Amino acid sequence: MTTIYKDGEFVEENWIRVDAETGSAIEGDALVPQTLFLEAANDYLARNGKTAVLVEAGDNVELLQPYLDNLTYVAVDFPSFADGRGFSAARVLREQIGFQGDIRAAGKYILDQVPLARRCGVSSFEITKPEVLKALKAGEWPEVTKYLQPVGTVDEIPFGTRPWARRSFRDVAVAAE
Repeated sequence: MTTIYKDGEFVEENWIRVDAETGSAIEGDALVPQTLFLEAANDYLARNGKTAVLVEAGDNVELLQPYLDNLTYVAVDFPSFADGRGFSAARVLREQIGFQGDIRAAGKYILDQVPLARRCGVSSFEITKPEVLKALKAGEWPEVTKYLQPVGTVDEIPFGTRPWARRSFRDVAVAAE
């Protein structure tokens, strides 16, 4: 079981991670790496069970566009808290491809990256780090409310007289400034 954080709530889910050995013959809800999925997309989608795709760092998410309507969610891997390619993949899915479904952060992100991932289009989080789970359960949300780079996934308003500066609509009393 894996703990998922979405819309301020925690749920437990049990997705089977597919590898080259198990392939599309797997039973149940399957999380398939993008490279394997693209090799046999129709086989994975025709199975009995839900299908989601794991976009790993460096994958071209645009190749998923024809299949997005048939996926339960797209997971974006963060192989390290220092690797920002997951943010880029989420933004491409939301802003360039127009994917409206669930984008899930997976991997080794840290709590401080959760609000930034939300700004980039991530809508749920697979939590594997106990410290992230503990902080979110305690209501911690370390959002910075002033930005220099606007994004197309959230509503923001201009901040002051600088048209390129943005301010979040969120009223977060404990946000870092």
